[in-house]
Amino acid sequence: MKKRARIVGLGAIAAAGAAFFLHPRKGADRREAVRRGGERLVREGSNVTSLVGTRRRRGRAGAAELRAEIADALLDELGADGFGLRVIAGDDGTLTVRGEVGSLEQIRRASEVIERVRGGAEVVNLIRLRTPAGGGAFTG
Repeated sequence: MKKRARIVGLGAIAAAGAAFFLHPRKGADRREAVRRGGERLVREGSNVTSLVGTRRRRGRAGAAELRAEIADALLDELGADGFGLRVIAGDDGTLTVRGEVGSLEQIRRASEVIERVRGGAEVVNLIRLRTPAGGGAFTG
């Protein structure tokens, strides 16, 4: 009986996952958000392993912590669209936020988050509006 319950439970989980990722309107966006999130994890994992055994200056450690705070705050505010944004710490301690979002409202919200979290650090905001997949309004 327990084995049957496990099989039914796993089947329900698989069905829910399929429905979530294969949704006719939102499935593509959800799959893209997961793909971008996976890329971010791989990118951050490689950054951590490259720093193992190296000496770090105190300023870079502070910039790395602030970079993580800004990235987390952007994800909290923008949800899946936050995965498309990268926060990069420069050698001089300057942080740069790059990426694309789907609306001007999201750019405004991201800018407010950056201002709120950055404290006195210098942050360059290079967030752009995502262009339409069809090539824009000048087709045809």
